[in-house]
Amino acid sequence: MKKSVKIIAAVAALTAAITAVSKYFCDFAMKKGNNGFQIKGGFRADKGTVTDEQQKVIDILHNRRKKYKNWFLVEAENINVMTNNGVKVHGLLVKAEERSHKYALLCHGYKDCADDMGYQAYKFRKMGYNVIAVDGRGSGKTDGKYIGMGWLEHKDLCGFINYVLSQDTQAKILLYGVSMGAAEVMMTAGEKLPANVKAIVEDCGYTSVWDEFAYSLRSIFHLPPVPLLNCISLYSKLVTGVGFKEASAVKALKTSKIPILMIHGSDDDFVPFEMLDELYEAAAGEKEKLVVKGAKHIQSDIIAPELYWTTIKNFSDKYVK
Repeated sequence: MKKSVKIIAAVAALTAAITAVSKYFCDFAMKKGNNGFQIKGGFRADKGTVTDEQQKVIDILHNRRKKYKNWFLVEAENINVMTNNGVKVHGLLVKAEERSHKYALLCHGYKDCADDMGYQAYKFRKMGYNVIAVDGRGSGKTDGKYIGMGWLEHKDLCGFINYVLSQDTQAKILLYGVSMGAAEVMMTAGEKLPANVKAIVEDCGYTSVWDEFAYSLRSIFHLPPVPLLNCISLYSKLVTGVGFKEASAVKALKTSKIPILMIHGSDDDFVPFEMLDELYEAAAGEKEKLVVKGAKHIQSDIIAPELYWTTIKNFSDKYVK
């Protein structure tokens, strides 16, 4: 009898410990308001003090965001879309300078907001697009206690596609995302989308939430992913609705025929560069890729801005006519 009690107590203690660890990781990485994984200007905070050259890149990104955020907030109008399960998703809309049926839907990165996409909004508007930047779950003015790592957000993005079509039945839509937002637009590609969605541009997106968190556990926390990540994923599925393996850009791309441009920095150590090849191989439709040598995470358009935006414009002109 005493032995049985000890076994039950041990199992209960182990279950409590696993739950506590899983909750800690989910809250750390995904809960609204928490700092999560620290990335500054594309450089990982756990790598130590930045060099003078790295600081220059950080300053460029910071100053650019500040400048174009101010422009975006002045020019944009607020729009809200309600999901089927009652979540209010917020976006910022800037109309094209001249009447246009072209729309670019922009998806921000991890721990960012729609108004951080002001620079990209400005560039797409100059290409003749109406632009909508969407706040992800638990970000900006969108509802939610947890960030969805692109998985919850990709369903919300479908809602914004429908919103655009309700305003303009002749709309020609391009999806653009950076980092987590890049994973989001790729996951969206796996849905049954209207023919109005003409093209996708993803910049430094990950293959799946499982792969990204497994990489983070190894490289940042120096922990083996298995079996820890299995427990965290189960907890996340129950609490946030995000199962890490099902949240896969690779699976989505295998079923999509939408043309896609993939961009990645060769020195990315937050979303590892090797993921680009797996994503590119998975894409079933027409595809192009741009590798920016020397760029770390989210740095491609800083390291090679002319190449970056010329490539996007050429891709856009080819598929969004």
